[in-house]
Amino acid sequence: MIITENTKISSLIKHNPQVIDRISVINKNFKKLRNPVLRKILAGRISIIDAAKIGNTDIKSIIKAIEGLGFEYKDIFEKDNFNTSSKKLKMNNLKNAEKIDLDVRPILEQGVDPFQKIMETLKDMPEHKVLHIINTFEPIPLINKLKSDGYVSYVEREDNGLVHCYLMKGNQQQTTPKPETKNTEADFDDKKKSFGNNIKIIDVRELEMPEPMVVILQEIEKIREGSALYVHHKKIPQFLLPELEQRGFTCLQKEIEQDNVKLLIYK
Repeated sequence: MIITENTKISSLIKHNPQVIDRISVINKNFKKLRNPVLRKILAGRISIIDAAKIGNTDIKSIIKAIEGLGFEYKDIFEKDNFNTSSKKLKMNNLKNAEKIDLDVRPILEQGVDPFQKIMETLKDMPEHKVLHIINTFEPIPLINKLKSDGYVSYVEREDNGLVHCYLMKGNQQQTTPKPETKNTEADFDDKKKSFGNNIKIIDVRELEMPEPMVVILQEIEKIREGSALYVHHKKIPQFLLPELEQRGFTCLQKEIEQDNVKLLIYK
């Protein structure tokens, strides 16, 4: 199999499952690939170059780890994957702009997903400013999501483990955003009633991230035509929704109060 820096980790694993054990020793974050559900979520979204960033390593380390497993990669190093001049230009543009600092570590320590806080900050932020997110890991899923919305980013790591992510609205032409699907309380209640007793109920409110998403994705595998999954959740899971849509599921939402959201998931 011929691979490039943009080859998805899922493709490597599909070609040879031994990839999981080989790259798990590079960085503790890669050990999540041993979990079948997390592997299904992450591996299809992350390329070799993304994995190198997450693992705070370089592409060569990953390639070396999977040597002898049937991959051809002789041309992968023929160009500068991290184009120095382009990288420095992006860094200077973002770091020299007026910044709004957001340290998400206290939010994560409370077991809360900082996604909503980040999106609220971006919404209220003037376009000429840069959002400076301080964390202990690179938020690849967030960066990929915002990239499609026209944001540019630069990530910088410190020796002490801190990761600085700079985000700013770019100048490129935007595509028309996909309209959000709205559902009313009546829609939710009527649909729930239509399933009768064919509903599986789970409560993920007391689970720590990313367990709610893991549990939900495990449970939807059991959903059959005419049945649904009813979830007690603390919030609307923004990263789960596109995953459900990709798998052909509909997810209705009903916000009762703070930290009390109901989800109805079905095909």
